[in-house]
Amino acid sequence: MQSSVLQRSASSDAYTDLNSLNNIRSLGRTDKNAALEEVAKQFESMLVRMMMKSMRDANEVFAEGNMLSSASTAMYQQMYDDQLAVSLSKGGGMGIGDIMVKQLQQRFGTEQAAATATEPKLFTRPEKAISVAPVRLSQNTTVVEPAVVASAKVSEKSVLDFDGSAVDFVSKLYAMAKTAAEKLAIEPKDLLAQAALETGWGKKITQDSQGTSSFNLFNIKASADWQGEAVSVSTLEFRNNIPVQQQANFRSYDNIQQSFDDYVNFIMGRGRYDKALEAEDGGQYIQELAKAGYATDPQYAEKIIRIANSDVMKNAIASVEVK
Repeated sequence: MQSSVLQRSASSDAYTDLNSLNNIRSLGRTDKNAALEEVAKQFESMLVRMMMKSMRDANEVFAEGNMLSSASTAMYQQMYDDQLAVSLSKGGGMGIGDIMVKQLQQRFGTEQAAATATEPKLFTRPEKAISVAPVRLSQNTTVVEPAVVASAKVSEKSVLDFDGSAVDFVSKLYAMAKTAAEKLAIEPKDLLAQAALETGWGKKITQDSQGTSSFNLFNIKASADWQGEAVSVSTLEFRNNIPVQQQANFRSYDNIQQSFDDYVNFIMGRGRYDKALEAEDGGQYIQELAKAGYATDPQYAEKIIRIANSDVMKNAIASVEVK
């Protein structure tokens, strides 16, 4: 109750409210992630205000000699711009705040928030990833090693019903993760942490336009050697450490078990991951994956290792192992 009151207080709707900083500081003591969101909104509001001021300054030349132009008019225009900047930062904003929230939560938020942080919305990008119906990719290249088709070990309903919590995610995937991890000579927590980062603890598994899950826990792309189904979605890639939105094809499976089987096959069937397979522990395994180019995010390994070693993951695994 106290947290919700503070949160409403921190979300100032007027630029004249000078208590925002203190409210955010108070909110940070009870809900760090909510406070980080407010910080991002405030920063976005400042940037919008600077942008609008630059636009006004650029148009000052047209106000010269205008009988409607005066110091009072300029003052009211500035007041209007300041309020507009605050209003624009609310809700979806312009997307700047969303990018900041994701980066701040990964760096200063809780471990679970780092994995569940949503992708930044760039201006009018919809909440749900743009997707198209599954397509079968025509292939003319040699298949490295086709994925092993295995029967589902969990029901489709349970796979599609992840509630976003670590306990739910781990309890439904632990048995399969343990089998796959043994083949790679690592611990289940390392695979679960990677899948958690890739899918936001199961809440953001790629889907086709009908909402059918691809069951792709590790976001393996449907490259030239893939002969199965695929879904095309909007994704965030890093180019020279700069996030860029682009459309990409991802592999689609019949069930979660196939995702684990194909991941093991994918890592073991490509020479560039040999150093990862020779790693002495899970942390080194993840670092070698990142070095080999598994993902473009420059902080990919750091994020996974932080999730794998977090209390959230430890407690989730402990709850499963006691059963």
